[in-house]
Amino acid sequence: MPQFEQFEVFSSLIFWSLLSFGIFFFLLKKFVFPPILDTLEEREKKIREDIESADKLKQEAVAIKESLENELKSAHEKAKTIVQMATSESKKIQEKSLEETQSKVKQMQNDMEREIEVARNKLMSEVRGFTAALTISSTEKFLKKTMDDTDRKKLAEESIEEVLKEMQQG
Repeated sequence: MPQFEQFEVFSSLIFWSLLSFGIFFFLLKKFVFPPILDTLEEREKKIREDIESADKLKQEAVAIKESLENELKSAHEKAKTIVQMATSESKKIQEKSLEETQSKVKQMQNDMEREIEVARNKLMSEVRGFTAALTISSTEKFLKKTMDDTDRKKLAEESIEEVLKEMQQG
């Protein structure tokens, strides 16, 4: 094979190529790879820290979200309670107002009944007085004599009783 016949010529070239590659690799390993590996390790460490920080922030965000949801639920419950309290207070006020109005109406009705009773009694006493005077006067004229007090009283009572009976029947 003709390609391998030249191996003897290139054998020193291969040796020096391997030797220079070995020295170059040693220099790369000694001076170039450590800073690159350190930079990669720092980068990896920073990325891990950023991921951990992001996870912590995510957990905090979830906790804050849950807290806000709980506060929102609490606020809704408080608002619902306030509305219920306002509704019940409104009903109480309405019932109290109704009771006060009914009480006032009953009081006014009682007052009016008393006033009517007083007016009726006053009117009845006036009617009794007028009836008694009219009866006595007509009787004196009819009999053409004066009556004594006992006769007048008896006649007045009888006349009043008759007028009252007729008023109740009519």
